[in-house]
Amino acid sequence: MRRFTLPLALVLALSAMPSRAQLKLQLAFPPFPPPTEAECAQDWTGMQADLEKALAKTPKHEIAGGYHALGQAFENCQKFDEAIAAFERGKTLQSWHAQYQFDIARVRVRQQKLTQALNIYRQYHQSKSKTLSAKEIDGLAYNELGENLVVVGELERAIATFDYATRLTPKNAAIWNNLGQTQVKAKKFELALKSFRQAVLLKKSTSLTPRQINARAYFRVGKFLTTTKQLKRGVPFLENAIALDLQYTDAYLVLGQNYSLQRRWDEAIANYSQQLKLSPKSQATHALIGDALIRKEDFEGAFSQYRQFLGSNSSSQQNDAKLDADAYKWLATALKKLNRLEPAVDAYQKLAALQPKDARTLNELGVVLAELERWDEAIAVLNRAQDLYNANPSTFGAEALAVNLGSALAGNGQVEAALKVLRQAGPTDSPFMAITLSNVLLQSGQKQEARQILQTTLKKDLFPLDMMGLDTTPEARVETLMGQIYFDLKQYDLALQHYRQAVQLDPDFAVGHFAVGNILRRQGKPDQAIPAYEKALKLQPRNLFFTHQFFSGRGLAFLAQGKVDAAIADFERATQLNANNVEALHGLGKALLQQNKPSAAIPHLETAYDLKPRYPQVAEDLQLAKGQTSTESDLTQIEQ
Repeated sequence: MRRFTLPLALVLALSAMPSRAQLKLQLAFPPFPPPTEAECAQDWTGMQADLEKALAKTPKHEIAGGYHALGQAFENCQKFDEAIAAFERGKTLQSWHAQYQFDIARVRVRQQKLTQALNIYRQYHQSKSKTLSAKEIDGLAYNELGENLVVVGELERAIATFDYATRLTPKNAAIWNNLGQTQVKAKKFELALKSFRQAVLLKKSTSLTPRQINARAYFRVGKFLTTTKQLKRGVPFLENAIALDLQYTDAYLVLGQNYSLQRRWDEAIANYSQQLKLSPKSQATHALIGDALIRKEDFEGAFSQYRQFLGSNSSSQQNDAKLDADAYKWLATALKKLNRLEPAVDAYQKLAALQPKDARTLNELGVVLAELERWDEAIAVLNRAQDLYNANPSTFGAEALAVNLGSALAGNGQVEAALKVLRQAGPTDSPFMAITLSNVLLQSGQKQEARQILQTTLKKDLFPLDMMGLDTTPEARVETLMGQIYFDLKQYDLALQHYRQAVQLDPDFAVGHFAVGNILRRQGKPDQAIPAYEKALKLQPRNLFFTHQFFSGRGLAFLAQGKVDAAIADFERATQLNANNVEALHGLGKALLQQNKPSAAIPHLETAYDLKPRYPQVAEDLQLAKGQTSTESDLTQIEQ
């Protein structure tokens, strides 16, 4: 079958989901670049022919998913009639699935054929309910139309549509809520408050005072603004909600989350703490306070927070040692999650001192020590964990211990000892064992055996590669994994050989081109790296797993060339697609520093630091940006 340049595997997975859940997921997706001219000019006829040929040997629902992907591709290329034909074909193959009806209606909205879209929604709701009146069905249909008008950005028309739907079905709280959210999007806050107030009245009118109803209306505005990252604009609405109802726990919680997103940790903690006074058993809020304290580097405060929660929620009277152990476990897990590895070691060590015979704790401690490349300590701890496991095999997994100990030994240069540990662990059915053993074999020069292990494991289909954009030939997959192992070993020349072999075997393998670009960039060859990244982007411009990395890699190459504006554009695109891309966040901060914009750089560098404090150079660049900002401020005061 011809290769789709859109994420077909992802669409196939989504096509099996309930239609309304799918719509919510679609709305949450990052905004991908518009299709390129080449994408829109590809051989659509051939793809349709391939889909029809595959019907004889492929389940109908998979072919229907293929037509769904094809319809979305046509829609993205503004080939609306072709999109509808593809969705219609999918509907004939999977007639029970309502999503195709919604797809067709969405395209009709984009064609400005609103009456046809409305009829589709009306027919759908008529088929689903025999008890609703004609007015109620029309109200639901207009609500569906309004939702799709929001999706295509027609907010004023959507507001008018939702407003008409509320007149048809004035007691439907969900429609009032949709109207309020759309009014917030259009920055019509007073109207939004009225809509949300009506939604609250319909749901809780019997139990709330007028002030409490108003508080919930303000809260919904503030929550929507917080969710859509309009943080400063959301604060006054949440504060108004609290002023109107001092017992409103949800408002304290969301205001705390808003301040956390702004890195205003003290204010976040104050609001979380107020929420805890009203809901003292909220595990999630205790965890949020702990996270905020860790971000402030108040690790003792976080420990006390966890201990307080665990003690207050215990069903039995725990002794102090048991309570301390549970709190240190919480702290260590949170520190590891937040990439605070050095303090995580300290927490795991204190936990291990309280529970010296717990192999799982020692294993976790060994993993963190290995990540910090404190090899001797990691090996000693993991050996102790293995001894404990051997004494009581039911407490922990032998394979995980062997993989971690073997990796630590290899990292310390003890290759033969690592091989012995890994071979003693048994067969290599696990992908983790296969990768680790192959890694150590390559370090010892046993390339052929490493290749054989990877080939055998891939044949067993144990690597979930297709969904991640690694849909390529079996031979190219092996070369890719070999390249990745050499890359992890920092043997970049050998890694480059294997990645180049992968793209030679499969010239349309986007991730292979991306990997080639990464190595060329690290070798100081940005001029050669950029075409590799651009090839990857051309082949897979919408891969949810990799597209943000394509942009950040090319951005770093542009930055190395001194093309700062081009680099900033790529970094911004990468962070839009994945707000947690540390490489792009750091790159964006560096680029802005090069433009003498330290104030603009600081938020990106702070976010990168929060996500991964040990990321190379990020702490230094953040300190530099703050120093330059202080200098700017001093100069401004002198001039004044």
